[in-house]
Amino acid sequence: MKPSQPQSAEPQRRRVRFDVDNIFGASNMLLLTVITVITLVPIVAVVLSSVTPMSDVIKNPKAFIVIPSSLTFDYYAWLFRGSTAIIDAYVITILRTLVGTALCLALTVLTAYPLSRQYLPGRGQVMSIFFFTMLFSGGIIPTFLIVNGLHLTNTFWALIIPSSLSVYNLIIMRSFFQAIPIELEESARIDGASELTTLIKVILPVSLPSLATISLFYAVFHWNAFFDAVLYITDRKLWPLQLILREILVRNDVADLALGGSLNDVIPPSSVLINATIVIAVLPILCVYPFLQRYFVKGMMIGSVKG
Repeated sequence: MKPSQPQSAEPQRRRVRFDVDNIFGASNMLLLTVITVITLVPIVAVVLSSVTPMSDVIKNPKAFIVIPSSLTFDYYAWLFRGSTAIIDAYVITILRTLVGTALCLALTVLTAYPLSRQYLPGRGQVMSIFFFTMLFSGGIIPTFLIVNGLHLTNTFWALIIPSSLSVYNLIIMRSFFQAIPIELEESARIDGASELTTLIKVILPVSLPSLATISLFYAVFHWNAFFDAVLYITDRKLWPLQLILREILVRNDVADLALGGSLNDVIPPSSVLINATIVIAVLPILCVYPFLQRYFVKGMMIGSVKG
């Protein structure tokens, strides 16, 4: 009987382990479901409010979420017909995102690639200087003085040049370049390729996951940024969309945007127009992200597994 005890105890331990795994999985799923619901409820409320007819809003003035009896896009018409502020801000934001992302990505690649090569003299010291800027910065006032001294205030380039390189993204890109087998570079060098040719034709084609990840980081940053516009831009024609949205939320007023005279000249509540503005500001990023998600997940795993 004694020799059979370890054999009978093993299935019991497996059942206990299986029960613990099931409890953990169920608890994890419940927690994630609660977090998802908490995250989605405000988003659903904002989207529904922006397409709910005014009659439904008046009938339920205190409701957090109003289920519309029908859909209307008249609030969006108010924003685009009322004045050119939203359109101008949209153009500035799109241009900033495209130009800023391209410039930032180019600078990141051209900086990260040489710093990833072991034969570069002093690369450790240069990387230490970059890393130091992550921990300590000059501050708002010295940065403003530099931007003002370069005559960039009230120009489009004030939104791009001061933030043209992120050290965090530089480290990610450098880590990816270091993980690429050195044999690829050596074979290109044997064929007579220069450093720039090697980077463009050999390194970059195998770096698409990292490039997509960094591009998404930069694009989201430039699309959502507004504080640099607060510091450097006083001309309203150069305001990005997020700064317009900030002003609307702070003032809780859309009088400067809703001047078109639509909806039978009945002014909609400011809350629904604010929600429509929020949807306009967020929608492009939501449309782009699903196409880059697989690259984003793969790029975020760079450097997490060694060996």
